[in-house]
Order: sequence, then structure tokens, then C-alpha cells
Amino acid sequence: MKRIIVAGLFTSFIALVGVSSAFAAPVGYIDPNTGGMLAQALIVVLGMLTGVWFFFANRIKMAFHRFMRNRRQKNGEPAVQEMVTPEMPQENNVQ
Repeated sequence: MKRIIVAGLFTSFIALVGVSSAFAAPVGYIDPNTGGMLAQALIVVLGMLTGVWFFFANRIKMAFHRFMRNRRQKNGEPAVQEMVTPEMPQENNVQ
């Protein structure tokens, strides 16, 4: 029982010191290189998102159009059909 009480007091002391040291820092202080670190992280994240978009752009577009087509069919709207016209044979201009 004594060990539990001592361990509890020690843990409470460590938690109290940790919380008080977190609030001991000046309120308005920001490390001078924090902006650079944030910029580096954001550049990497935006680069990855752009790469994913370009790599999967066709699949994303197909999934979006499939979703919209299924949604239109559920609502009873007529499906949009593309008109395909046969290609006209081109004349050879051989002289």
C-alpha cells in the first residue's frame, strides 16, 4: 500500500512540474524558425497532394462522373447520352 501512495505522489509531482513548466514560457514567444519549419511541412504536403491528383486524375474524374450518373438515374432523370457520328471518309488528294 505504501508503494502505491509513493508512486501516486511521485506521478502527481511529475505531472504538476510538467504542467507548470508548460505555462512558464512567455505567452507571445514564437521560435524564429517556426515559419520556416511550417513552410517546409506545407510544401511537402501540397506537393504530395498535387502528385496524387495528377497521378489519379482520370480515375477521380471517372468516379465522380459515375457517381453523378448513378445519382441522376436514381432520381429518374433521363441519362445524358453522347451522340456519336460516323467519321466521313476523307478524300485522298493524290495527283
